[in-house]
Amino acid sequence: MHHRKYFYTIALITLFACLFSEGRILWAQEREPLTEMLVLELAQKNNPILAAEAERVNQAQARYLGSKSAQKPQLAASLTYQQLGEEPRYPVIPTGGAAIAGFEKTYRAALSLDYLLYSSGAVENSVRSQKLALEGAKAQETRVSQTVESNVLASYYNLQRARAKLTVAEDVLGLTKEHLKQVESFYNHGVVAKNEVLRIRVDVSEAELNRIKAVNGVDVAWSALERAVGASLRSQYTLPDPDQSRPDVPVVEDPFSLALDTRPELQALDFAVQSSLALSKAATAQSKPQVILQAESYVADDTFFPSEKDDWKISLTALWKFYDGGASQAKAQEAKAAANEFFFRAEDLKKQINLEVSVAKLNLESALQRISVATDQVQSAEEDYRMALKRYGSQVGTNIDVLDARVALTNARTQLVDSVYDTHISKTELLYAVGLPLNTAEQ
Repeated sequence: MHHRKYFYTIALITLFACLFSEGRILWAQEREPLTEMLVLELAQKNNPILAAEAERVNQAQARYLGSKSAQKPQLAASLTYQQLGEEPRYPVIPTGGAAIAGFEKTYRAALSLDYLLYSSGAVENSVRSQKLALEGAKAQETRVSQTVESNVLASYYNLQRARAKLTVAEDVLGLTKEHLKQVESFYNHGVVAKNEVLRIRVDVSEAELNRIKAVNGVDVAWSALERAVGASLRSQYTLPDPDQSRPDVPVVEDPFSLALDTRPELQALDFAVQSSLALSKAATAQSKPQVILQAESYVADDTFFPSEKDDWKISLTALWKFYDGGASQAKAQEAKAAANEFFFRAEDLKKQINLEVSVAKLNLESALQRISVATDQVQSAEEDYRMALKRYGSQVGTNIDVLDARVALTNARTQLVDSVYDTHISKTELLYAVGLPLNTAEQ
């Protein structure tokens, strides 16, 4: 008796341990649902195009900071060693505006300062030009981000479309197999001829081929989504069941005017125009007076770092490059031409934006109308197929009636899937055409 209780105890402990271990394994294998918002977040982290665009903004930031350096004093330190063939006659020799002790061997240490006090607006406009270019790069980065997100959402919806079509194909295969059993039963009882059985077997094979194509379509759509996101997804995430209900569509009032105010690349072109005009002013100012402050403190002798031969100088220079061969004028004209180019590109872009908004708006309206029609069509096709099966079961209808009804039902369900996901993509395209954040597509 004692041994039996011991055996039961060990068995219960083992059973609980196995259940606990299996639960831990199942929990560890549970994957996070891949929603629209999550796929957008993953794209922001992993897409290499966005990383490249961020580096382009960093370049513009560096150029802007570099241009600002001209507004600040320039400090430099130098160490000079000079050796002559023979002892000079004079104790000090001037070189390059700086007095160097006249020894056979001369050591010199100096600290110098250069400060552009006044540039007639050349430096200020150059800095402004680079700042505007930076803002333009940021605006362009925003548009690139929107483009990537638009492609990601389109790929996501196409994947869900492919999965919904796979469900339709599997349902059709199931219906065809059920019908085959009915026809085979009729044939076994001598009700129908052999050719009707063969005909349905062909339909089963065709339905199986369509299912295989649908499976391949899902795999291809997965690959397209991973390409758009820039990361592997299938092993880490699972997809929610495809939703075939009518999507919520955000209301965009006066999308045409809104697009002209919000499209980032239009803003980028405006920044480019202003940047080029500022650059033109900077180039023109190069031929106008400049005031430069220069100062230097140094020590020089025949020994290293002496303290006897030290000196300093300070100078204030007014520089006016009244003729430079036309270089400044040419740069100014080039910058003005660039500004005109960006202006005309912006005008063309405005027309393109109006077209894109118009097309996206019409596509969305059409997709919504198709959902209503396709929904009614599916309901009618389902009822027609049910009645065709019933008539065939009573032998008042033909097998061809059932086949035709099933084809009509398949087409209706497929059209409903397409209209639903065309609506998802169309609303994304409308937001993209307007220039609004694409995450509002899911609100």
